Amino acid sequence: MRKIIAAVAATFLCATPVLAQSDFPNQPVRIVVGFAPGGGMDTIARMLGEKLAGPLGQQVIVDNRPGAGGTIAAAYAANERPDGYTLYLSETSALIGPVIYDNVGYDPITSFVPVAHLTTAPMALVANPSLEAGNMAEFIELAKAKPGEYFYATPGVATVQHLGVEMLAAAAGIELEDAPFQGGAPSVAAVVSGEVPLAITSLNAAVAQAQGGKVKILGITSSERLPDFPDLPAISETVTGFAASPSQFLMAPANTPAEVVEKLSKAVEESMNNPELVKAFSAQGFIPNYKSGTDLAAELPATTAQWTEAAKALDKTN
Repeated sequence: MRKIIAAVAATFLCATPVLAQSDFPNQPVRIVVGFAPGGGMDTIARMLGEKLAGPLGQQVIVDNRPGAGGTIAAAYAANERPDGYTLYLSETSALIGPVIYDNVGYDPITSFVPVAHLTTAPMALVANPSLEAGNMAEFIELAKAKPGEYFYATPGVATVQHLGVEMLAAAAGIELEDAPFQGGAPSVAAVVSGEVPLAITSLNAAVAQAQGGKVKILGITSSERLPDFPDLPAISETVTGFAASPSQFLMAPANTPAEVVEKLSKAVEESMNNPELVKAFSAQGFIPNYKSGTDLAAELPATTAQWTEAAKALDKTN
């Protein structure tokens, strides 16, 4: 009798995870964000969460855990239960976290399973109107004539903005100097005031300042011109092959059941097909670009290598 009871109990225990997966989700889902409320990543999480609630049939809660370039949130999410109820809204900066910080507590590839690619966020190289260059070709000519004399403002060391310019400098064969500030807004303000001649910033912020005549846009970091901004030249038109647009994507802790990941990915796909969400993302300077978890997994190693190579090239990470 005891053997029968034990066998029945073992069968029940083995079946429980399967039942839990088929019943997923039966409680609210959290999206962990590594940045403070009100920023771009937080905005993506809240807009997506609102739409995801429909296909998932559950409330989606945004959990902000800012600090250390998003690595605090990444480590937290990576060590949560792999049941699909905790997701991590990642971006390119999280891929380079282990290069910049010691003992971050996660590996950008092995600690997570990709759920879906959401958006890309082209950046723009902006200049104070007084800069004697009206386009990328003219600026590169100036920079080559005065190596190391032109400073560019960034939100901080080893941010995607910082790395984006370093990639550009390497590709164009020029030497520029970083002037780190405490955040994106102060870095752009420094260009507007003329304290620093250049900055790389989000496309949305660049367009807003350019429309007021406070800066001029030399080029954008997407691989080609964008349909919504046809008059803005891509830097690649001058520097062949250059592209440095951070991505935003959803990840789940490693070992999350494949069935759960598939349900989440399908729910994201349905949400990303919502015209309202597409319009809202575009208005914030994010380009909607859904890809399944499988497709995202295939491209992450190359993307990680591209950005970590740039990070390792910085003096502060050698």
